[in-house]
Amino acid sequence: MDMSKYMAIFRSESEKYIKEMSDSLLALELDPENIEQMNIMFRAAHTFKGMAATMGFRQIVELTHEMESLIDRFRTGRLILDSSLIDILFECLDALEGLVENVCKGAESKTEERKNDRSENNKSYPDAGEVLKTLRAINSPSEEVIPRKIESNSFSADKKREGKAEKKEAEVEKEKKTNERKEDKKETEKRKEEKEEEKEEEKEEKQLENIEDKELERINEELKEKKNCTDSGPDFKVKRVQSSRMQDSKPQSPKIQSSRISTEQLDKLMNLVGELVINRSRVKELTGESKSKDLELALSEFQKLTRELQEEVLEIRMVPLDHITNIFPRMIRNLAREQNKKINLVIRGKEIKLDRAIMEEIGDPLVHLLRNAVDHGIELPEQRVELGKEETGTIMITASKQQNYVLVKIEDDGRGINAKEILQAALEKGFISRDEAEQLSEREAIQLIFAPGFTTASTVTDLSGRGVGMDVVKNRIEHLGGSVKVESKLGFCSRFELRLPITIALYQAMLVKVGMERYAIPFTSIVKSISVRKEEVRHIRGEEVIVINEKALPLLRLRKLFQLPAVQKEESLVVVIVEKAGQYIGLVVDALLGKQEVIIKNFKSRLLEKTRGFAGATILGDGSVILILDVNSII
Repeated sequence: MDMSKYMAIFRSESEKYIKEMSDSLLALELDPENIEQMNIMFRAAHTFKGMAATMGFRQIVELTHEMESLIDRFRTGRLILDSSLIDILFECLDALEGLVENVCKGAESKTEERKNDRSENNKSYPDAGEVLKTLRAINSPSEEVIPRKIESNSFSADKKREGKAEKKEAEVEKEKKTNERKEDKKETEKRKEEKEEEKEEEKEEKQLENIEDKELERINEELKEKKNCTDSGPDFKVKRVQSSRMQDSKPQSPKIQSSRISTEQLDKLMNLVGELVINRSRVKELTGESKSKDLELALSEFQKLTRELQEEVLEIRMVPLDHITNIFPRMIRNLAREQNKKINLVIRGKEIKLDRAIMEEIGDPLVHLLRNAVDHGIELPEQRVELGKEETGTIMITASKQQNYVLVKIEDDGRGINAKEILQAALEKGFISRDEAEQLSEREAIQLIFAPGFTTASTVTDLSGRGVGMDVVKNRIEHLGGSVKVESKLGFCSRFELRLPITIALYQAMLVKVGMERYAIPFTSIVKSISVRKEEVRHIRGEEVIVINEKALPLLRLRKLFQLPAVQKEESLVVVIVEKAGQYIGLVVDALLGKQEVIIKNFKSRLLEKTRGFAGATILGDGSVILILDVNSII
């Protein structure tokens, strides 16, 4: 039988059970005597083994069987769970993950190639054979042969030791049989109780049936008497309806509650919905002057249906944040142990959903920020105690849904960011001049950590020192149309705020007019729009600014940016205030045209893909193409 068609299901189910076992193991590390977590892990391992056996993956079955046996020894109290055994079980899970990865790629027979290419892979896995040997050695320990001098009483001493060992094994076996007898007794009692309950139910049903029959006979007698008196009306008789238990006895076919769909099909469906939305706007534009009530009603219904379809497709594309955060507890545990630190990871809001395309892109930035918090943020336990802090540091990930975007915060209670150290490192490595350093504020100095190649680490390690992590964070988030904001209190905490669009397939945008052209500004970047009198505009160092809440707001005229002629006579300015990572700027436009949903079309041409200032284009209802401004690259 060809099992390849079930490979996708096997992979997704395997990932689920390996994650479940990993979560239980993390919980057991904190509470090694938690029987509930042991049972959860045992059940997950047993189900996973059965699934692998069905697919015919012998190596996975053998490794999972030994792990299952080890977990069972913990459950029955024959072995005490300690940190070394937890490490071995984690290695076992990593090896299983590697085996699943290999069989899904059809490379289970290429053992030698895997060994040679292991250094080139993004993630290396423990050798499954070595892990299997370790588990077998623990589950079936062999007696060590220690050479010693033969003494007269050696035979009796050996006999004594053997007797003790046999006695201990007998006690364990006896206890096991006692537990089995108890379980059998409980099961027998349970079946007995169930039979008694069934008898009681049958007895009650019979009593009810007798009562119902008597009641029905009485009602029919009354109806008969009334019919004789009136001698009119149809002749009818009340019958007893079968009980629900009898009605439900007919077996029903199981209903399919869900089905799998490929990401390619989702993308195609989203593109079709996008085209449908564009055509909806086109139809609305063409029939705008029509006075037919029937046509207006049909268009209204069409608009409602397309909106519902659009919302459903967007919802299907949504993935909870837990999809990527589930790997972080294990990652933080390993990093903390490598650096001899004690760290507690707290994740809140993992049920918040984002577009699948965004979720695929933010994984690496979150990993970089967490690794940075472990390496640069959290202090060693003894240093934290000296500073009056708890020896266990805390890293917290918090996600919340705002009006038009999702806010993800990564904060730690570590040493914070030292702006002076950053400025010194930037000067030494030639990122800025001394004059520029003197003019930078503390907030602007902290932003230097996002410069390509910048690092404050003196040595290169597995965690830091190359200066690429924070650069990746900034570029990836801004490429998605989001922004990164940093806040820090020296000696106490650091916080990174990622502002992300909910979806990149559909934008809520403000249409503006500049000259004869129209442009779209995403609402995720807009703070508010205001009208300013020309007299309120001031000049500081040759730049135009306005004062709002006693703070200077710099202005950027889009006419000047797009090299269009200036307006000769203007009494007031229309200003759209936008924000990026705590920086605010006012974009001066000619007019506001209103809010509209736009389907973004990325630039696929090599000539346009690196165009600064624009995130893409969209098509309006009248068929015209307008550009979408990229606020992150403008500021």
